[in-house]
Amino acid sequence: MSPSFLALLVIAVFVGAIAGFWWRSSKREQPSQPPTALSPQEGQEYLADLIASGQTIEAIKLHRQLHGSSLKEAKDAVEAMRDGRAPMEPPARRAVLAPEANDAIERAIRDNQLIQAIKLYREHHGGGLKEAKDAVEAMRDDLLRRRG
Repeated sequence: MSPSFLALLVIAVFVGAIAGFWWRSSKREQPSQPPTALSPQEGQEYLADLIASGQTIEAIKLHRQLHGSSLKEAKDAVEAMRDGRAPMEPPARRAVLAPEANDAIERAIRDNQLIQAIKLYREHHGGGLKEAKDAVEAMRDDLLRRRG
């Protein structure tokens, strides 16, 4: 075989590979961006579409947006839905025991145990870590203002 034939063959294989990658990527169905405000039902349907189309990262992002879950919680939930271990419906929200839960959170804040207060907030109210941290900090600021 001549060197020019081998060079032509290598170029043809390279161009073919690039064309194949382009063709496969153009065939993947990319869902449109979700509307900014989704109802819980619409959000869950869009989440199911993302999971079915194999867009796990986008599904995790949407799960966090819809349910206020942490990154790990959203990843675990999306993987469970993808694998059929969990239904494609929204997780049930915990019942909020407002007076008792908030008293325990306030006690932890007064004792300067902010991590414990955040854990209690998430346990009783659900939601993600950032949401709980922001809520506990707001409660702490409110308590400081009431003290004077």
